[in-house]
Amino acid sequence: MIFELLHAPFPEGYGDAILSLEACKEHLRADGDDEDFLIEALRDAAIDFVEGYCSLKLGPASGIEWSAASFPRGSEVLTLSMGPVTAITSVAWLNRSGLPVQGSPADYRITARGDVLPKIGGRWPGDVGGDLRIVFSAGYPDGKAPPSLLAAVRLFLGHLYKNREAVTDRGTEAEVPFGVRQLCAPFRRVLI
Repeated sequence: MIFELLHAPFPEGYGDAILSLEACKEHLRADGDDEDFLIEALRDAAIDFVEGYCSLKLGPASGIEWSAASFPRGSEVLTLSMGPVTAITSVAWLNRSGLPVQGSPADYRITARGDVLPKIGGRWPGDVGGDLRIVFSAGYPDGKAPPSLLAAVRLFLGHLYKNREAVTDRGTEAEVPFGVRQLCAPFRRVLI
């Protein structure tokens, strides 16, 4: 199934709720406030990388939009590719006549893994002509993100802060540190 997860900018205060500016400055051993804007931007970039790499939201987020051509067939699960899914807000599609249909979020259930299935005894809609759109909420509750993912954010933040250019002093490309990927590895969902 080909799908698209629309990228949305962080809501106001999202990065600070995950890792405060003070915690970032303490980690970086940065004094003063002349680099606060830079540190916040690098922190948000580190959060964005970890969330994208793991397909997880480290804090609560709503209004995430997922789109595809149709629902899965038969008993297949629908994976929204960003978790942990906490609620489905709306489900809409075009029927085979090209008319918009507004489904009910109550017709679907979220599994412990964050996949979406029809409610027990239900089926995927059959009259789908295209343009399936699901709006949902996802993310760990405030302060409940796994410590290793927060450590990955800190580690990547430190790397970005130290290596502000695409090339380091030694003339080599500055890549994502190995430790960041290792800290994230247990949380990555590999689809086969």
